[in-house]
Amino acid sequence: MDSFAYIVRDRTKNELLAYTSKSFEASESSNWPEAVNRLIQADDKLRALRYDNCILGWEEERMALIPDELFVEGKARTYLEHLTLLGLEDEVRQERFNFLEGYVLFAAVKTRLDAIERRLSPRRTHHLSGGLLTAWGNRSRRLGHQSVTAAVRSGRLFVAAHNNGVLQFFNTFPFANSQDALYFLLLAYQHCDWAPTRVPLYLCGEITEHSDLYRQFYRYVEDIRFCQYGAPPSTPPELANIPGHLYFELLCLG
Repeated sequence: MDSFAYIVRDRTKNELLAYTSKSFEASESSNWPEAVNRLIQADDKLRALRYDNCILGWEEERMALIPDELFVEGKARTYLEHLTLLGLEDEVRQERFNFLEGYVLFAAVKTRLDAIERRLSPRRTHHLSGGLLTAWGNRSRRLGHQSVTAAVRSGRLFVAAHNNGVLQFFNTFPFANSQDALYFLLLAYQHCDWAPTRVPLYLCGEITEHSDLYRQFYRYVEDIRFCQYGAPPSTPPELANIPGHLYFELLCLG
């Protein structure tokens, strides 16, 4: 299943104006560009977007983080081909993040990228992990502690571990059920040789404390917290009851 989520934010007033999340059924995913176009056409807020007034985030799991000292310009596709399967229909994008001292690479089906970029005319397109890793690393450095953080969206888990702001582990995993997700989460603790009973877990994305996924995590991790954006936007009454961690990764794009 694919998903499409967006927020509308007034950056001058730091106000959240809208939040919407939608999952596409398999029948819609088979013609994803058409499904997204129908969604945009039916949404007054998206249809009214002005040119260069949008930042697009991609949640593709076929991605990699390459440190500066290992990165060679022009070899982005080669790096990903060593890690995952790429087809002729895939386009590889790269972006450098100063905080990470490295490049985020990701692959996406070119027709999908082209379709939504033509329709929304974004100012720029990022992979979601760049903003997330930057925000998570800043929090770990500010608090000076060890932490594991996970983002959940559309059956994908993005997991990172930080020690005083330094990235120790990062990977992405598609999961079919909560037991699979728990296994992937505990890999981060195992990789760092950290005890889940002592190192906190931060969560964001499509997860709440009432979900089966949260209950599975809580069986092993004693200290679970939800991600909080550094300067959270004010919200209108109709959005006041929506937890901010649900759209945390969208805030990190900006």
